[in-house]
Amino acid sequence: MKKVLHRSFKPAKCKIALQMAASRLKILKNKKDTQIKQLRRELAQLLESGQTQTAKIRVEHVVREEKTVAAYELLVARLGVIDSQNW
Repeated sequence: MKKVLHRSFKPAKCKIALQMAASRLKILKNKKDTQIKQLRRELAQLLESGQTQTAKIRVEHVVREEKTVAAYELLVARLGVIDSQNW
């Protein structure tokens, strides 16, 4: 059977890179969560002041940010699974 990994592959180095990537993604997720909370507050203010057209545009932005956060969560979970594998 042909080896898929090159001889220069270092599992320990890869494992550290995975852990660092997961940490960065967690930081980005927290940052996006804070932004989403702020955007929701702004949406509430827009709706209270009767600016529904502007609020509709902003809702699309909030949904996009929420999808990004969900993707970050999925990546962190998958990185955890990869990190737990024995190489």
